[in-house]
Amino acid sequence: MDVREFLLTPLGEHKFILEITALQPGILAGTGRLKEAAQGLGLDIQWLMPEGQRITPNTCICRAMGTAWQVTRAEEELLGCIGKASGVATAAYELVTLAKGRVKVVCGAWKKVPLEVRAELRQAIATGGAGIRIVDEPFVYLDKNYIRMFGGIIPAVRRARELQGRVIVVQLRGEGEPLEEEARKAVTGGAHILMVDTGRLEHLKVVQEVAFKEGFRDRIKLAFAGGVNKRNLEEVISAGADIVDVGRAIIDAPLLDFRLDVVGKTNGEKL
Repeated sequence: MDVREFLLTPLGEHKFILEITALQPGILAGTGRLKEAAQGLGLDIQWLMPEGQRITPNTCICRAMGTAWQVTRAEEELLGCIGKASGVATAAYELVTLAKGRVKVVCGAWKKVPLEVRAELRQAIATGGAGIRIVDEPFVYLDKNYIRMFGGIIPAVRRARELQGRVIVVQLRGEGEPLEEEARKAVTGGAHILMVDTGRLEHLKVVQEVAFKEGFRDRIKLAFAGGVNKRNLEEVISAGADIVDVGRAIIDAPLLDFRLDVVGKTNGEKL
């Protein structure tokens, strides 16, 4: 027997009013999942703040009513729907705000989390204003493994070009040959975006320099990934990036803290 069943029996079907309140400033995310979970518990939602709203400490984001049993379960289940999602959305928002439109901020790290939470984190990233894909158009991403299997950048790009109407993104790591040569081959083959995926700013600068020197800078976009965060974003922008793929600084953001309080009974009695 669940001990709560014994404790709550005297309260019967009395209805109580609960409020979920933010304890930290940030961007609210995960409201769709919260609504679904609350309805699954049988709670009557009286008000729910829309997804993507800016919140401050003591902001009430949800008000609902239910039985003592429903309220007790709500405290266990509802806060988890918005805590992590809001933390991720807040981190994405902060980086997008710092970028000031000078670069496109994306986060592809959702692909590295368990399938069960991917949709939730993708939505949180988007709620914060960051992209979940390197470009919005249909694209082909040729990473190091595609290039290895095709035996080089040029044959991999040549095959990708047969898919007409797709942006071709080539990952540059300087593993088999110098980055400059990888960049030349990618552009010669017809790539549209060069992804410097080493986390080293000097590598981004090298590709930027060769792009200007050989006259193809205006025909491609430069993307950069690896260790980007709020502290070094300015350096990445200055080094020439057009697109910045932020990983852990967004996906590993700490959860935003909320609390759930019983504030009254449906008969008007305050607690």
